[in-house]
Amino acid sequence: MPRLGRVIVALTTFGYLALAISSMAGRHVATSDIALGIPILILLFLLQNLHSLPNRGGARPRYWIWTLSAQGLLTYIPFLIFKESWVGMPGFFSGSLLLWLPGAAGWISAGSVSVTLFLIEKELGADSFTSFYYGCGAAIIGLSIFGLTRLVDLLVEVQRARAELARLAVAQERDRVARDLHDLLGYSLSAITLKGELVYRLVNSQPERACEEISTMLAISRQALSDVRMVASRYRDMSLAAEIAATRAVLVSADIATVVTVDCGPLEDRVNTVLSTVLREGVSNLLRHSKAQHCVIEVVLDKGVVRLRLENDGLNSSPPVATRRDGRGLDNLCTRLGELGGTLNAAAAEDGWFRLVALVPLAGAAA
Repeated sequence: MPRLGRVIVALTTFGYLALAISSMAGRHVATSDIALGIPILILLFLLQNLHSLPNRGGARPRYWIWTLSAQGLLTYIPFLIFKESWVGMPGFFSGSLLLWLPGAAGWISAGSVSVTLFLIEKELGADSFTSFYYGCGAAIIGLSIFGLTRLVDLLVEVQRARAELARLAVAQERDRVARDLHDLLGYSLSAITLKGELVYRLVNSQPERACEEISTMLAISRQALSDVRMVASRYRDMSLAAEIAATRAVLVSADIATVVTVDCGPLEDRVNTVLSTVLREGVSNLLRHSKAQHCVIEVVLDKGVVRLRLENDGLNSSPPVATRRDGRGLDNLCTRLGELGGTLNAAAAEDGWFRLVALVPLAGAAA
């Protein structure tokens, strides 16, 4: 479309050039004068296209004052030779002034072109009506050139904006997929690894329990496969209650004493999903980075704010999870909670416990 717009501007100015030559021929201008006028008209045509075709969005080139001055001289000096046959040319100069002079200066200068053409026509012997007619014609030509050029500029800007929006959409979708894969699969893969290690230890001594753990591991792997498929379309809704139950089972399998407290009532889907993701990431970090023996999971509703608290005593045997910044799990959680107006705090306590607290205001989530 921008290319088509530029072609239309060029054809429009070429049409005015052809009309100017026809006007000179129709007014029976001498052949020698026409031979002089055609090169001037062609030069004006080139200058006008130079002023019209480039995009006005950027900084003005250094040459603009010289080309604009040259167009002004070639617009008015030929009146000394061609008299009233040159009446159509000031309209182009009016359009260039509107394009290149900023704000009020452009409009005042363009208006002065119509006034000067009116005075020139009066000086050449035309009546007031004819002089006014040519002055209005110059204004209309100038506005037409200005409007067409600005339309092309807007098309160029829209095309650039669409390309930028497409780039941003691709980047956002890439971040979403990476975030969802990390948040969904980190916990599942950690649980599968834990279950596999447990089965390896039990397969000889307790084969029946090993079979039960294998069944649980298969269920987790199927869920992980389903999560991967869902990432391709959207981030699936998750149930906090179901996630807490699954988490408790995994922690018990890892011989981690777990205390669970849930007192928040039913939550809307977005809050459920985000808090489930926080729980997954926290437990995934617990399984991968610590050797905790005790864990506390608490979800309560207090004054319109849902608080999820996850604590473990793994600091006594390993560095705190908050110091491990090689991943993007906590950053992902901050992003998800921030979309609901929530906050995340993950820090080590003096008593040797690591605490992760997520707060989500229900009013912000509804908004």
